[in-house]
Amino acid sequence: MYEDFLPLVQKPARYINTEINAVHKDHASVRTSVCLFFPDAYEVGMSHLGIRILYDILNRREDTVCERVFSPWTDYEEKLRSSGRPLRSLESNTPLSEFDIIGISLQYELSYTNILAGLELAGIPVRAQDRSDSHPLVVAGGPCAVNPEPLSDFIDVFFIGEAEEAVHELVELRQQYPSRQQFLREAAGREGFYVTAPGPTPVRRRYINDIDAAPYPERPLLPLLKPVHDRVSVEIARGCIRGCRFCQAGIIYRPFRERSPERIRDILHSSLACTGYEELSLASLSSGDHSAIEPLIVELMKTYRDSRVSVSLPSLRVGTLTPAMIAAIAETRKTGFTLAPEAGTERLRRVINKPVSDPDLIDAAETIFASGWSVVKLYFMVGLPTETDEDLDGIIRLGSELLARGKRVSKRHIQINISVSTFVPKPHTPFQWSGQASLDEIRRKQAYLAKGLRKRGINLKLHDPETSLLEAVFARGDRTLGRVLEEAFRRGCRFDGWTECFDFGKWSGAFAACGMDPSVLACRSFTLDDALPWDHIKTGVTKQFLKEEYQRAAAAEITENCRTECMHCGIGCGDGGTRELGVPVPPSREPKAAVSGASGRQAAPPVATTRIRMKFSKTGRVRFLSHLDFMVLLHRCAVRAGVPVAYSQGFNPHPRIAFGPALSVGIESEAEYLDMDTDPFVDLLQVTKDLNNSLPEGIRILESRIVPHSAPSLSGCISRYDYRVAVPEAMAGSLADRVARFLERPSIIVTKEGRSKDLRPCIVAMGVSVSSGGEGLLLTLRDHGQVRPRVHDVVAQCFETGPEQTLQFRIKRVGMYCQTPDGWASPMDGESQEGRKKLP
Repeated sequence: MYEDFLPLVQKPARYINTEINAVHKDHASVRTSVCLFFPDAYEVGMSHLGIRILYDILNRREDTVCERVFSPWTDYEEKLRSSGRPLRSLESNTPLSEFDIIGISLQYELSYTNILAGLELAGIPVRAQDRSDSHPLVVAGGPCAVNPEPLSDFIDVFFIGEAEEAVHELVELRQQYPSRQQFLREAAGREGFYVTAPGPTPVRRRYINDIDAAPYPERPLLPLLKPVHDRVSVEIARGCIRGCRFCQAGIIYRPFRERSPERIRDILHSSLACTGYEELSLASLSSGDHSAIEPLIVELMKTYRDSRVSVSLPSLRVGTLTPAMIAAIAETRKTGFTLAPEAGTERLRRVINKPVSDPDLIDAAETIFASGWSVVKLYFMVGLPTETDEDLDGIIRLGSELLARGKRVSKRHIQINISVSTFVPKPHTPFQWSGQASLDEIRRKQAYLAKGLRKRGINLKLHDPETSLLEAVFARGDRTLGRVLEEAFRRGCRFDGWTECFDFGKWSGAFAACGMDPSVLACRSFTLDDALPWDHIKTGVTKQFLKEEYQRAAAAEITENCRTECMHCGIGCGDGGTRELGVPVPPSREPKAAVSGASGRQAAPPVATTRIRMKFSKTGRVRFLSHLDFMVLLHRCAVRAGVPVAYSQGFNPHPRIAFGPALSVGIESEAEYLDMDTDPFVDLLQVTKDLNNSLPEGIRILESRIVPHSAPSLSGCISRYDYRVAVPEAMAGSLADRVARFLERPSIIVTKEGRSKDLRPCIVAMGVSVSSGGEGLLLTLRDHGQVRPRVHDVVAQCFETGPEQTLQFRIKRVGMYCQTPDGWASPMDGESQEGRKKLP
């Protein structure tokens, strides 16, 4: 990426490429280069487990380099376009057009325009037919690839299925057939590869038989910018034994396969040790269906309790949630607990094949509240086939009943958060023939719920129906939608899954320009005999099975889970997981002995602690990391280094690490400070060395010493700051005269958010410095009364520049001082006479 853009864009940490455990290889030393493109923002893409797995697999190959790129946010895209520079990879800053393969992850239909934008920004022709041998191969896979047709004009090859094994085949095919046409001809004959050029041809989904033996990252990437899901995540099972009729994932990830408890423990042990996370997630479509889930949770809680690692299960069905599991999870910090009834009545739950009774749901929620949680989140959908207002009343009734039960059993303030999305019919599900409810009907249903749930203690969140409309259009669309996608992309549609970016007016204009009506496309129903645009993609589940499930839904009949009764869906496993395809692991296995030290972590130290004060530098690209993200990073690095950090007491303990005055994003420093409370018997030199070994490039502990607990806090005692400011050459003329005139001003008024403050009393000294890099400023500021000066404000006033021009000054904080009765002292020397300075 381009460092000169970073001061000028939102969240520059999206682009800085200094993550812990990232892989950097010399392109000249490998045969094949792959760039994984996630068409959404960094914090969304880095939450996705699949891209981490493929990144690890490809980089294990000695002949391959794998790097990443995420969709640049709209402000960064504007900079790329205005400068004419190409989109580049994160790790090596290589233009995407120079890679051999671009691998695109298709997770969400509303990211499709980002794909087109990324290709164009990279200088790669947007349409596949316009590419030559000089361009990378554009390969796409993921759940949305089970209906590849809307994107077929833009993708060279789709991969259908699970890629852990097939990704090697892809690389080797590229090495063997450097010619685009030769590669496409050869790939077209391989299982799982769908080459779009000839038109729809039958392709069977590929999957791996044994996920226990499948590769998994031993050193997962640790993002510096907080991702959406900020935790260690291990996939404990793939597929689902349930048959929820709205759920596409439950079909396209069949058969059900489990990862063994031993393998799960090994993955968690190594991942926690090299990341420093304090939360682990046991991920699957239905975590409670793992045959060893209860003893596994209990064991993990026991293993990690003292090291303050919490366990979350993001996909728990009410019917699999036991009191023992709730009690085990309750032993660590509690945020919220999520339940997903999906529908408001038992009748409608039978229609969607999610047979959860109201009493079971209420009893589960009551147990959750009694175990200490105060917030429960409920997921529902509206617009499901056969839904009536009585089903909406069921949502209102459940929300009210759960609130009442929570108040009855808990002394805390109870909060029920109800999230309501719009049903989107998906390909390869029993509801693929159903049309979506109209926008007017969805809005009516949402208003009905809003009126019925308007009460204290219930918070209702309604999903935007227009985005669901577009999701339905592209989920079940055909090749004609390629024209609409390209038109919407040209009109500026980007990040359509983000509320602040979504513009339905642009989309409506794009559809109108192509002579299409999105409402007609989303709401259309198919007959059971119709040919569907995705029929040539064979998931392994037969169309006949889906038809039978569609008919059972109309009759509100339940289909038992795969372990109870095999319904012969076509996948061929016979019992929800054969020995070849992932037999359920017997729960009677002897638990593996807990790892000593729980992933190298130290238990919380005793009440008696030692306070260590550290001076550190923050330079290079890491200067674009926000203060909040830096605080989280520092703590995780301390955990990785095995530093026994003390925690506060109370309901939600936090590490006792305190920082000096925050450094603004984009400013470097060689004099930052922090206080850390630790075990009183730590070796100070060893702690400093271990911490430096765990910190990313650009952050370095320069000095450490033990200070008494009575020492003034850093934020309370530091009030003087030295800066060195590099002045752009265009503004450096007559610098001494400019500084002299500036210092003659009796007042320097800055107004922000309607409040004015005078910075002149805060300016202690300002002078010109000369170095090999040219002329610059030496600037000393101090707090005055309630005014804490921002160096950018002083620079802007001195040079009469706007916000964007001011951010182009390279600024470094070179000193901070505390005021003492005898003068000014470094925070490292505040308790002694050493280092005290007689400063004006």
